[in-house]
Amino acid sequence: MNNEFEVLVYQVGKQDMAFDVEYVGMVIEKPEITPVPRSKQTIKGVTNLRGRIVPVIDLGKCLGLDDDASEQTWNVIVVNWEDIEAGFLVNSVRGVLRCSDAEVEQVSKVEKFGEKSKGIIRKDEKLIVYLSVDQILGELTAISELK
Repeated sequence: MNNEFEVLVYQVGKQDMAFDVEYVGMVIEKPEITPVPRSKQTIKGVTNLRGRIVPVIDLGKCLGLDDDASEQTWNVIVVNWEDIEAGFLVNSVRGVLRCSDAEVEQVSKVEKFGEKSKGIIRKDEKLIVYLSVDQILGELTAISELK
């Protein structure tokens, strides 16, 4: 059976990437981010989201990308996973895309992203890196960057 699902497509640097829509709470344009002294390099700071303090993660740095996306960032994607609410800095948000399992090429490991990737989505002529929110936040939590 060919399951369908939706992803939020966004850009980090020059690369199109996607998260499962089920994790996405909202997208915020140009939020004010307060730096946190002595925080890890992947943590850009925190933002006040309707009275809640939400950590903001530089997704480019988290993925080991060379581009410093944070200097060009226009959006923060707020995600919820288990009891964690966090924001990811991205350059731009493209929108929601409906996909099927047949359009996801299972790659044992996308070289640069390792376990953080679920594979590559092939949609028309585009290739989109399909990232795992739970794996990324799980790793950050395991190394105490979000606690």
